[in-house]
Amino acid sequence: MSFESIFIIIGLMQIFGFFIQGCTGFGCTVIAAAVVTGLLGTAEGVPYGTIITLPFLFYLGFKTIKEVSWKDLIKIVVLCAPGILLGNYLFYKISPTTAKICIGAMITAIALMNIYKYIIMPLVLKKILTEEVPDTAIKKSFRNGCLLLGGVVHGAFNIGGPLITVYTIDAVREKEKFRNTMNWVWIVLNTFNAVNQYLNGAWTPRLWSALAVGFPMAAIGFFLGMAFLKRINREQFLRIVYLVLLFIGGDMLIRNVLAVV
Repeated sequence: MSFESIFIIIGLMQIFGFFIQGCTGFGCTVIAAAVVTGLLGTAEGVPYGTIITLPFLFYLGFKTIKEVSWKDLIKIVVLCAPGILLGNYLFYKISPTTAKICIGAMITAIALMNIYKYIIMPLVLKKILTEEVPDTAIKKSFRNGCLLLGGVVHGAFNIGGPLITVYTIDAVREKEKFRNTMNWVWIVLNTFNAVNQYLNGAWTPRLWSALAVGFPMAAIGFFLGMAFLKRINREQFLRIVYLVLLFIGGDMLIRNVLAVV
């Protein structure tokens, strides 16, 4: 095994990302994606994000197996499946620069969408989201569309979580049950991605060296996140997360677009 100083930088990002994962059930790969793929490259950075999640996903999954919305889990997996297959195909067909532009654009879009929801609406427009908002066919179609698109993004870049949560956050209202259901979504999807990446030769010695440094740091963030789940103000926490995501995603997008032009 070899060591590179960038492995420490990548590992430090896991502390922040996995803290969020431990709290919410999603976010670790998205938050670290720009740094990980920027330093390792997409060919090793995307599998890195897949593999590093699996031990923690299975740990939490079997620990909370009785507190999962299995009906919603099945629907999520079924609707994501076609997108996952398409995303896996696209990952091996596009160039690293194009992949980074796509990742940066997707992270930026996800961040802007949630900044509007968690910052602009409540703090600027003074609009309060109520639980009793009537559901419509358009809203249901939008949520299902997010599952399909989330499958494509997750299959290609392993960062479909925020899109998939557009559906889940409406379907599973209770905070801990939401986290546990999302956790099982990632167990299914990331296991499939990991097997596919292995079959395509993505597991390299350099990848495992980076993971050896990252795993302990990810564990620190993950268990801190689990411990603070019941103590944090979720709205304020998400505001900080999505502002950081906007900076990271925007930086990756702009840098790689400029590299092309």
